[in-house]
Amino acid sequence: KKFNMEEGGRKRKLGIALVGLGRIGWVHYQNILNNRRFQLLYVVDLMTARANELAEEAGPGVKALPNITEALQDSRLDCVLICTPSSFHHADILASVRAKKHVMCEKPISLDLKEIDECYEEAAKNGVQLLCGFQRRHDANYIKLRQAVTGGVIGTPQIIKTTSRDHPPPTMEYLKISGGIMHDCASHDIDLQRWISQEEPVSVYAQGTCFDPAIAALGIGDWDNITISLKFPSGTLGLVDVSRHATYGYDQRIEVHGSKGMVQCENERITTVILSNEQGSTIDPTRHSFPQRYVITYATELNHFADVVEGLATPLLTHQDAKRGCIISDAATESARTGQPVALSWS
Repeated sequence: KKFNMEEGGRKRKLGIALVGLGRIGWVHYQNILNNRRFQLLYVVDLMTARANELAEEAGPGVKALPNITEALQDSRLDCVLICTPSSFHHADILASVRAKKHVMCEKPISLDLKEIDECYEEAAKNGVQLLCGFQRRHDANYIKLRQAVTGGVIGTPQIIKTTSRDHPPPTMEYLKISGGIMHDCASHDIDLQRWISQEEPVSVYAQGTCFDPAIAALGIGDWDNITISLKFPSGTLGLVDVSRHATYGYDQRIEVHGSKGMVQCENERITTVILSNEQGSTIDPTRHSFPQRYVITYATELNHFADVVEGLATPLLTHQDAKRGCIISDAATESARTGQPVALSWS
């Protein structure tokens, strides 16, 4: 359905509630305020001081709440953007879609496959959209790379390599609730591999190690460095390497090798300046972290959500994408723990 128009044919802004005000919540908060298609009505966080601070900063008409219940009763509210820790996603999504509010939720929808299905089924039953936030699909660099691959520019894709190395390292408190490196970090790379190849892997082999004694001491059985090898039905091979900490900055690269050439996405840097002299050449470091690297990408993703709510587009990431990405992340975790490859069947 097209979004309802006010009298006189003027489209009203989409009333939105932002739930969760951590690092990614702050990114979306800024983008909502800068997007003329949205009207921020509520900021929601258990840390009421933070919610009050951002509500006051946003100006009159924005209310701070400790939970989403009151906001969902507001007829002006069209949609909800969920940025809470992963364990809260399922409950917040169900409450929102059952109140007939469109939802965008940061990945993952859930770490439980039945809960993923339930969220999408409830959204469909209530006639609202559910968009899972894998922002890299909205990045102009990755879109152009994918177009080169799918357009046959490099021939038959043979090897897809993605690198994702975080900076700065996450806090120990965050790691306890992160869902593990496969779901927290590598899920982005797995989604890119599926999106670029346009295939589902038939086998997964992963290895992990933990160099940081502080992470090992958490006792959660997680790793700080992992590699994943994927094989696709066409024969294309996927290679993923992920690290919790790159000392030199936020490292995000892709390379696709094909029968007729290669296409790459390199790191973005603070500036493009290169200084050369008798001592050699120097360049700026990479972006500090994900809010700086994907600043435009997140804004583009939010605009896509507006299109979805208004009926101008279908979600770029579907129920199947969210579920199958979770299945592959689970398989990678199993492989890293057992030391054995895991076969995947999609029949």
